[in-house]
Amino acid sequence: MNIIPFEKEFEQKNRPVITIGMFDGVHIGHQSLISDLKEKAKELNTIPIIITFDNHPQLALKPKNLDKISLLQTNEERFTKLHLQGINDIITIHFTKEFSQIKAEDFIDLLLKKYNPQYLLLGYDNHFGNKSFQDFDKLVIASKEKGLILKRSKSCVFYDNIEVSSTQIRKALAAGNIKLANAMLNEDYLISGQVEHGNKIGTKLGYPTANLKIDRHKLLPLFGVYITEVEFNEKTYQGIVSIGIRPTINKDIVNEEKTPRVEVNIFDFHEDVYGKKIKLRLKDFIREEIKFDDLDSLKAKINKDIEKAKLYFKTNE
Repeated sequence: MNIIPFEKEFEQKNRPVITIGMFDGVHIGHQSLISDLKEKAKELNTIPIIITFDNHPQLALKPKNLDKISLLQTNEERFTKLHLQGINDIITIHFTKEFSQIKAEDFIDLLLKKYNPQYLLLGYDNHFGNKSFQDFDKLVIASKEKGLILKRSKSCVFYDNIEVSSTQIRKALAAGNIKLANAMLNEDYLISGQVEHGNKIGTKLGYPTANLKIDRHKLLPLFGVYITEVEFNEKTYQGIVSIGIRPTINKDIVNEEKTPRVEVNIFDFHEDVYGKKIKLRLKDFIREEIKFDDLDSLKAKINKDIEKAKLYFKTNE
């Protein structure tokens, strides 16, 4: 996989086919677009290239909302999934206010100068550039005159009568509907992070946990307990993960000081993972986060959560 910053040179012999977008989640709608791009590349005997951003446009356009922006993937997660879709060359642009002001036709000229593409495929709802052309068809004609075929994908992709989009996946996760989110993503929702030291409350309860340090813009689902698979050192384990502010333990902390935590209990696991990176694949939702009267009540509920998770894995073997 080649990650090439936009400002760097990229040499290749054949005129490539290109698509542009944020691709947050790389969901089944994105995957359909990428499949069409690869098919066109094969037809034209060239390579497919994706141009994307290494920061979300809203981070540049609305910096006051910095802490409110949540993404389905980190850059590493997104680039890896794009590569798994068969894309070897990913060009990254750092989105700025200045970049947002570039007109569509000027950006096309820049693409032709840098990469000399013969085909540019956009999503059906892609808002391409700061357009001076109000009519997309006029932009298509102007591009053709410069030797570039510009097209939009035919239509959106639906799942269970829902128009698939990153926004719809965020809504599903916010509701704890992990199965719907996973179906639209075409994979189990991924949370990855480095394990850091916690306050060892889990160990005191008899259920030791690994506490993950999560990217500040990573979207966390509805606070609660989930069934998860854990990937570590190229091996997969089973477990449950608690996501939330731990209201039973942090009951004396004011709301403004409560930081969401991701704590995973890995079944039959005894390795030292502090300072190491692990990946969680959320399989199913068990329950919302609950405030218990005491730690004994919490311990009893955790035991039931584990029983449900183990039954899930046994049933789905």
